[in-house]
Amino acid sequence: MRFSIPALLAAFSAVSLSSATADNNSKKLYPELVQPILTAKCAGCHGDEKQKGKLRVDTLEMVMKGGSEGESVIPGKVADSSLIQRVYLPLDDDEHMPPEGKDQLTAQETAVLAFWIQSGASGDATIGSLKPDEKTNAAIAHVIGNLPKVEEKVAEADKMKLTPEQEKTIAETIGNVEKSGASLMAIAQDTPELRFSALNVAKEFSDDGLAALKPVSAQVKWVDLARTQVTDKGLAHLAGMKGLTRLHLENTKVTDAGLEHLKGLTNLEYLNLYGTQVTDAGIMKLAGLKNLKKIFLWQSKVTDAGATKLAAAIPGLDANTGWKASKVEPVALAANTKGAAPAAPAKPAPKPEPKPAPKPAPKPTTPAPKPGAKPAPKPAIDPMFDKALAELKGAADASAKRATDAKAQLDAAIKAVAEATKKAEALKTNHEKASKVAAETKAALDQLQKAIEAAK
Repeated sequence: MRFSIPALLAAFSAVSLSSATADNNSKKLYPELVQPILTAKCAGCHGDEKQKGKLRVDTLEMVMKGGSEGESVIPGKVADSSLIQRVYLPLDDDEHMPPEGKDQLTAQETAVLAFWIQSGASGDATIGSLKPDEKTNAAIAHVIGNLPKVEEKVAEADKMKLTPEQEKTIAETIGNVEKSGASLMAIAQDTPELRFSALNVAKEFSDDGLAALKPVSAQVKWVDLARTQVTDKGLAHLAGMKGLTRLHLENTKVTDAGLEHLKGLTNLEYLNLYGTQVTDAGIMKLAGLKNLKKIFLWQSKVTDAGATKLAAAIPGLDANTGWKASKVEPVALAANTKGAAPAAPAKPAPKPEPKPAPKPAPKPTTPAPKPGAKPAPKPAIDPMFDKALAELKGAADASAKRATDAKAQLDAAIKAVAEATKKAEALKTNHEKASKVAAETKAALDQLQKAIEAAK
């Protein structure tokens, strides 16, 4: 009897899967799979230290207790359990969990959570006793072999703490940057993380201006170089900013060569390349940036195919190439029948002979109610319009954010001017006092010299 190699491989895989399933059947679903998933992906915001929405998921008791919005898990009812329903929401939905930017659940982890809830949300049931189907068994086997790791907790105070030398360096660098007209400031109060913007000096800002950020490269989180004169050469200054999460390069002279300097920015989540000369080949240099969530490629040389290829390499990436008008197909006036000859035009019907006009009926004392008109069916909306609206909303949100940023920069500038004015007034007062003392001292010296001469 002969066996083909594919058949032998298939048989071997089936035996291996069956063996793995048998080994997994003795494991307890909640403590060995579900709780590790919740601890790694959810407990950061819903654990012993922080409880958003008054919800904790670090123990079974707390999971079943729920939060401020009620029960989060209803055994046997996946559709009614907010814990899993929030995972199913689109990533950009405000209610999606974990929030955008956090480590998301994989498809297999989501399937395991859903199966646990559907099977009764037991705390000690074994996998075998719950009788998962073939697809669920595959998801369970994957999660067992790839249990999510819990990041080591570091106290916020320790993360934010800076040495006096670092604080001095940051203050000096902010001063140097602001002299050029650009902006460098803390992202929020009581944080060393910085945001840089060349918005106010975009027409003059070039590659050399980025060198000023080198002393604080570890603290820079956001960089906005939109519409500046920065080129591929200037992006080399960004290579050391390992904590960078947001980068605006729209309408700059950046090309594929410059993207080479971004390959090591592993924490980058947002990248705007609108209006640049990057191509399909160039953006594939970014395929290793697994934390990248959004990349804007409007009016660049990137094709839809290139954007799709990059999105396939980075799970969860939204690669936006801009809105495109949909192709409107002509509306068929009649159903076409395959192979049928076109119908001959109908002959016009003969005009009916005129009938004598009927006598007008007497007007009723009470007017008859008009028959209710049926509402016209709503026209179907092209899905592309929905996409366009969503993209326009995103652009509006981005514009609003830029306006907020500009207002913050203006307030900072006004504050700096006020402080400089106050300092200038103090210096003026000191100058006047010093001048007065100098004049009095000179007068006294003149008198002393006259007295000495007189004594001679």
